[in-house]
Parts: sequence; C-alpha cells; structure tokens
Amino acid sequence: MSSILSFLRRRLAASRTIVGVILVVASVAGVVAVVRLSTPGERVIMAISFLSAGTVITADAIDEVRVSSLTTSPGVSPKEVIGRVVGSDIGAGELITARLLEPTTSSRVQISVPIGVMPPSTMTSGALVDLWAVDEDGATPPATVAINATVVAIADSGFGGDAVMTVLVDPLEVDRVLAVLGSSHVIVVTSGETP
Repeated sequence: MSSILSFLRRRLAASRTIVGVILVVASVAGVVAVVRLSTPGERVIMAISFLSAGTVITADAIDEVRVSSLTTSPGVSPKEVIGRVVGSDIGAGELITARLLEPTTSSRVQISVPIGVMPPSTMTSGALVDLWAVDEDGATPPATVAINATVVAIADSGFGGDAVMTVLVDPLEVDRVLAVLGSSHVIVVTSGETP
C-alpha cells in the first residue's frame, strides 16, 4: 500500500513540475509579446539591398522594421510598395518612402500574360516593353496592344510552353491585352523606350 502511495506522490510531483515549466514558458512568451507590442515607434519598409532607379520592387527586396519616429516623410506599407518602380536609387538599409517611388506607377494595372516568344535575358524587371498581338496564321499584321509597359517579372509557365510575363500597363490598355488572350493571336514582346 505504501509503495502505491509513494508512486502516486512521485507521479503528482512530476506532473506539477511539468505544469510549472509550461506556466513559466507561457509567462516568458507573454512578457516578450507585451514588450514587443508596447515598443514605441512605427512600422516602416526598408530596402534589404541596393535598388537602382527603374527597378520594380519585389517582396524579397524589402523588410518591415520598426523605427522610433519618422521626422521626414510618412512610411508606406508592403502592399503599397511591391510592384512599384523605384524613382531614385535606394541604398541597402534605407527606409522606403513614397517620394522614392515613381509617382505614375500607382495608376497602372498589373497583369500577367503568356508570351509567345521568350524575351532576351537582358529584358529584366524594370524594363519598358511594348506588347504586340501577332496572328498565328499570319492573316493580319501585328498590332500593338500596350506601349511602354513596365516588366515586373518573367517566369516559365510551368506547362512546357509559353513564358508568363507580369507587366504594369495603362488601365486603358488592359482590355486590348485581355482581348488577345481569347483569340488566335499570341503576345510578343519588344523593347520599349529606354527608362
């Protein structure tokens, strides 16, 4: 009988120890969370690496950090920055503000389209391109559907065929680009104006 009682006492002591450790860990996590939330300052966007003028900002090029105060310009959110074009060079570790971004980009629409011919490797994000509708049968001459679109990204479609290009286009050109996708035409990309 006493061996059963001593076993139960040891079990009870072990379970109290486990509960105590869990409570201590929860307490430490709570203190860390409260300190982090109560830290004064504002959340801002910082460039992880150097971004030259004309570069399209991607999610992996920025980080959200907290600073004590912004005395110059108001900060921007990640949603406002990703896909925008850098207006002037931004150094690594520099805070990104609205004045460092191209002002006209916000009025442009981001769209992803399959392209019939893979563009040259020199055509990277930030480049200005023209999108052309080319009839696969050759019955009609090529026609431009978007002029000076800004390249955001180029990726393989994953289906063994066309590449997919994400571009920023004027809102008035979106319907023309989409109309090509439902026709017997393919989209071909050529260089636009030099940025």
